[in-house]
Amino acid sequence: MLDPDTLIQHYLEGTLSHAEAEQLHELLKAQPELGEKLIQHFVMDAMLRATKPLAANNIIRPALLPKRRFTFATVTSVAAMAACIALFGAWIAMSWLKSDVEETTASVAVLTRGVNLEWESAAITPGTPLSPGLLKLKSGIAQIEFYQGARVLIEGPAELQLISSGEATCTRGKLSANVPPQAKGFRINTPKGSIVDLGTEFGLDVNDASSEVHVFKGEVELHKAAESMKSLKEGQAMTFAAKSQLLAANASSFASLNEINARTMLSDRSQFERWQAQSAKLNADSSLKLHFDFQDDESARSLRNHAAQGEDGSIVGASWTAGRWPEKRALEFRNVSDRVRLGIAGETKALTMGVWMRVNGLDRSLNSIFMSESWGDRKVHWQITREGKIRLGVAGKANVHHVDYDTPVFFTPERFGRWMHLAVVFDTIAKEIRHYANGDLLARLPLKDASPLKLGIAELGNWNDRRHQGGVAIRHLSGAMDEFALWDRALSDAEISALGE
Repeated sequence: MLDPDTLIQHYLEGTLSHAEAEQLHELLKAQPELGEKLIQHFVMDAMLRATKPLAANNIIRPALLPKRRFTFATVTSVAAMAACIALFGAWIAMSWLKSDVEETTASVAVLTRGVNLEWESAAITPGTPLSPGLLKLKSGIAQIEFYQGARVLIEGPAELQLISSGEATCTRGKLSANVPPQAKGFRINTPKGSIVDLGTEFGLDVNDASSEVHVFKGEVELHKAAESMKSLKEGQAMTFAAKSQLLAANASSFASLNEINARTMLSDRSQFERWQAQSAKLNADSSLKLHFDFQDDESARSLRNHAAQGEDGSIVGASWTAGRWPEKRALEFRNVSDRVRLGIAGETKALTMGVWMRVNGLDRSLNSIFMSESWGDRKVHWQITREGKIRLGVAGKANVHHVDYDTPVFFTPERFGRWMHLAVVFDTIAKEIRHYANGDLLARLPLKDASPLKLGIAELGNWNDRRHQGGVAIRHLSGAMDEFALWDRALSDAEISALGE
């Protein structure tokens, strides 16, 4: 058996036999460090070939080689280059492996709709993906769609433990389930037993005394400990008690899809009217410099500024779409052309910006919310990074330096496609930057430079860099906005909380 150095030399010379190749292969698997040594030999051999004249037939003849082929300095230089190349190769490999790793989610269902929701557990808004865990609904109706296809309406007060994309446990309250054929086998557990659905519609009422299951369509299986499985068909109901009792199904005592539709319409209308009243109060604030409510005539291609002073916004490219409610309008940003042009003259000593927006994805390194045109001399860039951090970038005077004020990662894939209220405050009195999401404080960061800002010409959802005649960095938003406001003062936590309700 030959030693590794000899095997590597034979490989470089092209004289490696099949048996020796198998031996080298086994050594490389058993000794990973031998691979680095092999790379170094490759590099040194390649550099020596490049720096020495070859014969006409491209074969170096030993007789023609000088006795001393290179000096010690040459050896160390080549070794250093080999090490650099090896490190670079390792970095490339690690980068490739990292980029090849797919993102994952633990969610098993999604809250698709809700009416008058009041939670005992952490508050959840429609559009939120749901991971396994306990949901405690104090009042209201919540519609949950499981990833296997089952749709469940729960009525507060209720407790539902999500287990998987095809299973949950109800320990309290009422629910109704619609289970299509693709979700056959969907399972709901109760303290008294389990229900396995065979592709149907059923209702479940769980209370301290007993549990009742009502089958409206199709068939379910009832499983109780120490008892044989019972089949329950359309029109039948049964109690889960010490002694089961067969009843007639009563659909009227459970929330239905028609009921949630009607109640959702009433709730949306109520929220829209409340927003209209709040907007009127907002517009009376003398510190308000910009307020776009996006309720404009789409044929005008402009956004009216409802603040007492300031310019209207000009729509470029962006198209109209639905906002937070059926009667609410929004602008969709999809292409490199899409933006709203606006202007804020003069200096701003303090600043608050708030926006209702829906992020569809973070497709670029930086994704625009509000960005001053060009960069430098106290201009402001409010953006979302590809990693999901919300960033307020503030340029230094005369473009000497700038500071980025970043939140922790907020926008994960689970938050894409949902309406969110974001706000940022440039507070020169408290000497801090504050970021908010849905009225809650995300980050409080020390202000590095409290000198006035110069917003100037700016854009919503995009950026125009006037510094270069060539291409402009692509930073347009993939998403929508349906309200934007800007004040020349620092709003309080309470004021921003009210905006984010």
